[in-house]
Amino acid sequence: VWLIAWLILYEVPARNRWLRPSEYQAMCALLPPPSQTTPATAQQVHAWQVITSRPCSTLMLARFFTDPVIYFAIFWLPEYLHKERGFDTKMIGQYAWVPFVFGGIGYVFGGYLSGRLMHAGWLLPRARKAVMAIGAALMPVVILAPHASNAALAIAAVCFLTAGHGLWTSNLQALPTDLFPGHEVGTATGFSGMGGSVGGMLANLGTGYVVAHFSYSPVFLVAGLMHPLSMALVWWLLPDRQFIIRT
Repeated sequence: VWLIAWLILYEVPARNRWLRPSEYQAMCALLPPPSQTTPATAQQVHAWQVITSRPCSTLMLARFFTDPVIYFAIFWLPEYLHKERGFDTKMIGQYAWVPFVFGGIGYVFGGYLSGRLMHAGWLLPRARKAVMAIGAALMPVVILAPHASNAALAIAAVCFLTAGHGLWTSNLQALPTDLFPGHEVGTATGFSGMGGSVGGMLANLGTGYVVAHFSYSPVFLVAGLMHPLSMALVWWLLPDRQFIIRT
């Protein structure tokens, strides 16, 4: 379905009838010089050089630690509501979707806010990191979920998790285009995504063990801390000077 919409609506920027001339000029101003994007240059860069670079390794680690958090919400929230809050299947269907609405809002608002900050004069690295930091700051609220006095408060705490993750990941997943020339973006994006997938796989195995032998409290604790810790990692390993393309 999306492919059909893409084929109908997409057009290269130079011929896009919905793109204003001022917007097109602004996009062109963000592109690297042609010397950085020629096929000859692309052939000289081995994939190993990309994935072992500090920016790519940092993105991989950030996604390794934070992608599992949203996987936890997707796969384990219904089970948590059933076992710990007494929800039946009907109640899960009625209420378990609420946090993901907030997650969707976080995704959209995260992109909008970073764009507004850049329009206001913020440098791209600062804008991206600021929005990611706001998202990371929301995450620890979910630690309170297993201690909430009722299910509504527990779900509200999970809403902070999904909204914060939306703010975070809408900017984290944009970083490859900010950190790498065009011919390296695909490699960097794929490798960082692999980190998130591996982290999600391992975290799901660990979650099952912890829940079976202990409780949900340690899992919510870890889920609430992963984004702040990863934010510190990004600040440390990705100084503004690493953003070589669009600053």
